[in-house]
Amino acid sequence: MSKSRLVSLLTSAAFALSMTPSWADTLTDALIKAYQLSPVLEASRAGLRAVDEGVAIARAARRATVNGTVEGALGGNNRNDWDLNDTYSVGINAQLTVYDGGQTRFAVESARASVSAGRNDLRATEQNVLLDAVSAFMNVRRDTRFVDLARNNVRVLREQVRAARDRFEVGEVTRTDVSLAEAALAAAQSNLAFREGQLNASKSNYRAVVGVSPNNLQTPPALPNIPASLEAAQAIAMRENPSLIAARFDEISAEFDLKRARAAKGPSATLSAGASRGLNTGTDGQDITSAQISLQGNLPIYTGGRLPALQRQAAATLATRKAEVQNTARVVRQNTADAWSNLQVARATVVSDREQVRAAQVAFDGVQEEATLGARTTLDVLDTEQDLRDAQVQLVSSLRDEYVAAYSLLSAMGLLSVEYLGLGIPTYDPDINYQQVQNAPISTVRGRTLDRIKDRYQTSD
Repeated sequence: MSKSRLVSLLTSAAFALSMTPSWADTLTDALIKAYQLSPVLEASRAGLRAVDEGVAIARAARRATVNGTVEGALGGNNRNDWDLNDTYSVGINAQLTVYDGGQTRFAVESARASVSAGRNDLRATEQNVLLDAVSAFMNVRRDTRFVDLARNNVRVLREQVRAARDRFEVGEVTRTDVSLAEAALAAAQSNLAFREGQLNASKSNYRAVVGVSPNNLQTPPALPNIPASLEAAQAIAMRENPSLIAARFDEISAEFDLKRARAAKGPSATLSAGASRGLNTGTDGQDITSAQISLQGNLPIYTGGRLPALQRQAAATLATRKAEVQNTARVVRQNTADAWSNLQVARATVVSDREQVRAAQVAFDGVQEEATLGARTTLDVLDTEQDLRDAQVQLVSSLRDEYVAAYSLLSAMGLLSVEYLGLGIPTYDPDINYQQVQNAPISTVRGRTLDRIKDRYQTSD
């Protein structure tokens, strides 16, 4: 390769790079940022960590509790002429529930079911965030295209106004034709201002959902794979939709709560142990050390109606959860059907809108040519130009609706996730925190971190 040829290629490459945007957002970029930056997800994850602690709290009921005691007293009596003396004692006491009729076991199972429900609630929140990101991305692209069409319309109408004025000067058209063109231009300028306002609102919403401002949004990838039939989509939804799965786990939790309420009416046994050391500084001061161990059984006989009320409350809650599962299943099935229908309508609309744009373009080109020859009026040209612009706007809107409908269907089925979309980023693993806290440790890495943060803020105060 000659030196001049090499220089030419390098120059061309440098020019091409200079014309390429330094940074542009794809739909994948928007989804990743929304997942990583969403405060809604952070709040949901923190809420799930709070639910995780319910398992540790439930398990603690069958573990020993140990308390230390310190006591000091000053007093006297008439047997020593009210001479004051003081006594001191220190002790330690421990209690362990050795039998509770299964209350703790049922409480742990209920808490574990609540954790599973919370995880699926988090999945549902993740899907909502990702769907909002898709909508925000497509809305910005749609409104950007609307602005481009509106600007082009203003440019075309300015040319028509100029041409109408020139033809009026030579007597080919009347003042009415010029006024019609000027009125159409004014309307187009007003429409441009409206579209620019819509675009600014969409960009603002994009920042709120994704966490960053949109920049040169690129053409989205091909639509995701969709089941071949509504029945197949609904079958997937009944199996995968996180809201429905969460409702089922809430029902399981309520079942264990009812069992626990029934078990509370049965016997229980508690083992107690303690030791103390006391000192009396009176005239006959004594240093006493004592220890004891005891086993106590308990059987509720009358509790003022509290235990039966708790059982009835748990039974009513279970009935509520069962009804909620049925209602959620209906809602999921209906949402899937609606999303499927919206997608089919959007696809059919895109096909017809493409044909409408093609036909409107042919009509506009023909009328414009005929107007040049004097066979058409200015009003005819303006009408066909308006028809073309309306068709283009409708096509842009339909393409956006098709894309959002496809992702809405994925969300209804429970498949709108980082893994299914293949975003290729690490995801939040709720099992890490659960494994750390389920056995009620004294402290965790997260807990020590929170303590350091708390101490830092207290020091700064």
